[in-house]
Amino acid sequence: MKTSWTLFWIASITFFMQSVDTTMLYIALPTIAEALHQPVLHMELIVISYVVTVVAFTPVNGWMAAWLGERKTYLVAIAIFMAGSLLCTTATSIVSLSAFRFIQGIGGALMLPIIRTIILRTTPDTMKLLFLNRITLLGLLGTMIGPVLIFVLNIPLCLVCLMLTRKHIPANMQVPHFRGDTYKLMLLVGILFLGAFLLTAIPKNIISLPLSAALAIAGFSLAFLYFKQDMFATRPQPRENLFTIKTFSIGVTSGIVTRILLSSIPVVLSLMLQTKLACDPTTVSLILLLFSSGTPLSKMGFEPLIKPIGYRKLLLHTTVITSLCIFSMGAAVQENATIFIGIIAVLLSILISTLHSAESTLAFSNLSHHTYNNGNNIMTVTQLLSIMISMALTFPMLRFLTRMESTINLNSFSLLFILLGIGLPICCFIFMHLNEDDGHHFIHGR
Repeated sequence: MKTSWTLFWIASITFFMQSVDTTMLYIALPTIAEALHQPVLHMELIVISYVVTVVAFTPVNGWMAAWLGERKTYLVAIAIFMAGSLLCTTATSIVSLSAFRFIQGIGGALMLPIIRTIILRTTPDTMKLLFLNRITLLGLLGTMIGPVLIFVLNIPLCLVCLMLTRKHIPANMQVPHFRGDTYKLMLLVGILFLGAFLLTAIPKNIISLPLSAALAIAGFSLAFLYFKQDMFATRPQPRENLFTIKTFSIGVTSGIVTRILLSSIPVVLSLMLQTKLACDPTTVSLILLLFSSGTPLSKMGFEPLIKPIGYRKLLLHTTVITSLCIFSMGAAVQENATIFIGIIAVLLSILISTLHSAESTLAFSNLSHHTYNNGNNIMTVTQLLSIMISMALTFPMLRFLTRMESTINLNSFSLLFILLGIGLPICCFIFMHLNEDDGHHFIHGR
């Protein structure tokens, strides 16, 4: 049991470092831009280079785990991440910082899924739900670290993880043989890299239209090569399809829908407060802090809530209540009711975090030691891509709704919240396929 808790803290520190290098970096961009003597608007590339790399290289961890073993893979991942962090502290230009962030991203892509897989393989059944739900709690503190400490803080934390890993993660863990094709794995990395880059770069106008088209054609070409072997094979190779597992399919599919609909709410909330309502910086910060405060509250209350009612009821009821809260937010925005916006922001944060926790743990509930790694990779990549799609669609949708304001007599932000409130109940049709006892053994640890 002591080893299990040590692994829990290793995973928590890993998520913390990932949080610092994504969420907090946005806050630090002005400081970094000043240090590099560059406009803030040019800093977006250093964020994109990390996130896109994490998406692209996540599938590689299964191949590395089969080749090196899970402990060595995690050690290599931490070493790459630490090297990237050290190099970032020496960067003197946007190009060099982006290149070093790319190195960091490779480490981040490998270290997060592999430590979660190790947790699932080694943790007693009675502790799996608690650990999966709470390993992100420490990561929430990443948003509170000062900008100057971002890259420097990673180094001692990486050293702590290296020391604990060598002592507490077994070196002889049984790892399923990697069944994939290395050539196809390389193609998949290329497809994910180009897809994630286009999703983040096009909405921000970072690259020109001709270059975007060329990269899109390259992505489709890689996809054709990836699927060509299966399309023209006389006898398709049998492969494990995790989506035949009902709980995994529902957890991942609903997670895609909810993240596409809800991931941009913090950005929309911030933009709306600063532009449409013209709130002062103190009010904006307070409301965004209220929104952030709901997530740790949800994490602490998730296990006592899920155990008596189960996944089906929790997901259905939470989805309906979340939809009603989003409608309420639209009404509060229309009426410029700042106090109500703050109250609803806390409730929304709790509800959204509860939805995500339920979907993620449900997806793992019927996986086995042989499928944890693949399931983990699929869930990680789909979650990140869903968030990117959400961000990519948000601003075009707001521009479109702005043109509708005079016709409907509602402001664009209220209209967006109404549309989100209408779209979210789609998930109820997904959750209705669950039985009352689905995930019951996982919730109660047996």
